[in-house]
Amino acid sequence: MPIAKKEFVVGKLHSTVEDEIVSFLKERKEAAFTSQEIMGGIHYHTNFGTPEISKMSTFAIADFITLLHDMVRQRNIRMKVVRNRMYYAALDQQTAKCPKCGDLYEPTKTWKMAGRPDKTGKRLQLHIGLYKCPKHGSFRKVLGKKKID
Repeated sequence: MPIAKKEFVVGKLHSTVEDEIVSFLKERKEAAFTSQEIMGGIHYHTNFGTPEISKMSTFAIADFITLLHDMVRQRNIRMKVVRNRMYYAALDQQTAKCPKCGDLYEPTKTWKMAGRPDKTGKRLQLHIGLYKCPKHGSFRKVLGKKKID
């Protein structure tokens, strides 16, 4: 089905497969998975029964892996090579993008501090992370907020 040129110029449309991948990885955030494991986990089926269907399934697998790489580039998921295999995982809550270049970094330091009281007199406990971008220097991000008495 063709799409309008305006849609093409703006970029690809968000798909339900992307949502399924992100939710699969977030539900299992303590682990990382290969593309084959993610395909099985979200029931993205392929068939290698006949040579004709096998060719179509090969293209479907290549498209799926391309989608994973696009999601890494868009910073929706993470990818690392471990023992010569590519693994994908959900983004950590503590991972932050540099506000200037958009690269992802892990915190060099985290701490908790009490914020100012609100109108009712309750304070917020802030969980803050300090990050270092080699190109643009240090930046901070609030990782969490919790009301305290």
